Amino acid sequence: MRNTACVAENKNNEDKMSNNPELFAKSSPLFRSSNETDYDVVIVGAGVAGCSAAYHLLAQKLGEESSASGLRVLIVDAGPQAGEGLAPRTRSGTATMGVAPCVKMMVQLFAGSCDDFVRHHGREGARRYLDATREGLVLQKDIAGRLWVAEKDFKKNVKELGSYYVGSTERDEIELQREFEILSSLMDNDDGIEWCDGDRLSSVEGMSEDFRCGIYFPKDAVIDSSLYAKVLIEYVLKKSKGNAEFWPNTTVQSIDRQTSGEAVSLKVSDGRCQTINAKKVVVATGAIRLFHEQHGCLNGLIKPCYSYLVHVPTAVPPGVGAHSENYCSPNFFTWGYTHDWCYTNGKIRISGEDHFSAYKSPKEEERCNRLSRWTLERYRCNDLYTDEEVSSFPRQHGLYSETVDMVPIVGSLLTEGNICYLLGCNAWGQTILSYCASLVPGLLGFQGLTESQRDILNLVSVRRFSHLPSN
Repeated sequence: MRNTACVAENKNNEDKMSNNPELFAKSSPLFRSSNETDYDVVIVGAGVAGCSAAYHLLAQKLGEESSASGLRVLIVDAGPQAGEGLAPRTRSGTATMGVAPCVKMMVQLFAGSCDDFVRHHGREGARRYLDATREGLVLQKDIAGRLWVAEKDFKKNVKELGSYYVGSTERDEIELQREFEILSSLMDNDDGIEWCDGDRLSSVEGMSEDFRCGIYFPKDAVIDSSLYAKVLIEYVLKKSKGNAEFWPNTTVQSIDRQTSGEAVSLKVSDGRCQTINAKKVVVATGAIRLFHEQHGCLNGLIKPCYSYLVHVPTAVPPGVGAHSENYCSPNFFTWGYTHDWCYTNGKIRISGEDHFSAYKSPKEEERCNRLSRWTLERYRCNDLYTDEEVSSFPRQHGLYSETVDMVPIVGSLLTEGNICYLLGCNAWGQTILSYCASLVPGLLGFQGLTESQRDILNLVSVRRFSHLPSN
């Protein structure tokens, strides 16, 4: 049985490309230059996870060849470019945020408390997970080094300033001390995490005076994940020698495994349709809507939620006065995983989550104003702005995916499945997703998996949400 898919093309994109020869030259792989419609792998989603999966499938890591190096790979995304997507978002007033909403932390940490993770997965599971975040952090920095070869370009795009996990109350201090003790016992000595008291924090550039304690993660970094995905897909297309294509403005409605079990069909919406055949599919859509719609039996265990980001103009934080406006501070985040922020380009960039289901309307006005006020209070600027001015601060909201135990959803529901999921949990999952993307060639059967890789897959396997027999 031959398997088909309709793929939508956005004519506006074609017109834009034809009117811009330079853009056309850079993006020629986006166009269907022939009637060839057979693909070994179709990747749905061109964010960091999807682009990283394409990178590993095409065997660019370390320049090594593998059985996957000659694959024909198609990456599709609903957005106009890689890294953008079509998550709901709004802007306030005339201010724009550029790529700022996509700046992500690259951290070695659980997306929840250490106690919760150890209780659910055991100490060895927690140790393996932290090992994977370390590998993912190193891996993403290594790939970024290939994209930005010049040291000045790398430093501009990957801010290796570490991160500070901070608290402001006595209760915060007790809980953070507990976190530090558990992390110290689980992490490798080379990770070098450090306990910080109030005196230590007061010397950190850009730190608010409100915080009395914290944990420093020296190897953490901040990256513009939107730009990273765009540059990575360009790199993949260039290095693939014609084996990879990227189709933007392409919305996938459903993915169906054929009765023969040998191929997958994809249905997409809008515009002209084209028939394609895919042997395997990687779903890296971030907001898990496709997953939710196809596996309704899993409702309640996984759901997309909203994340918000605001740029807050403040007085210059302590220690930053000698720096230019281009100064970027380390990343800071609070106990409870509700805020993370840094001082960059003359403003505080702060993001937060409210765990409010994306199947309801977002509380964008309320949540963004709360984030802004929280920041202004911490930096002693609360009286400088009216409520109307606070509402005018540049802002944006989008979707992230959340799971019941705060780890990614990876792998197939069936043992011989040819639909592989690579779905994130939230902003804290950047490094673990980077690691899991490196497992995609093994998950699809193009290369073997090591014992340690299988151990990690036991933690993040999508099968943990199913009642299927372990066939």
